[in-house]
Amino acid sequence: MKRKSVVLVMTVSCIFVFALAYAQDDIQSLEHDVFADRQRPAATFSHELHADTQEIDCLGCHHVYENGENVWDDSMETDCTSCHGLEADGKKMSAMKAFHTNCKGCHTKEGKGPVTCGECHPRKE
Repeated sequence: MKRKSVVLVMTVSCIFVFALAYAQDDIQSLEHDVFADRQRPAATFSHELHADTQEIDCLGCHHVYENGENVWDDSMETDCTSCHGLEADGKKMSAMKAFHTNCKGCHTKEGKGPVTCGECHPRKE
């Protein structure tokens, strides 16, 4: 009887640990080298929440423009700061403005999600 209880506890513990580890995989820290001298920590982001739960089209955030058309597809590995630098460059927004326009703009429009500095970039205690 005691052995069955130990096995049950170990099984439940393993399931809990794997579920916790899997859930954390999807949460990303939007930390980019272009922001070397940041005043607040990087925002965190969940692809699952945005793409799966909220069903937001990938093209709402990801973009690669050719001849004025967004040709991005999920086979393209893109990093926001590969195009958006610390400073604006011609028609390209600075990385900070691009993030804030896209993320905060959508959150404001939809009435969902964080919109203040401290909600997206909470200071570590």
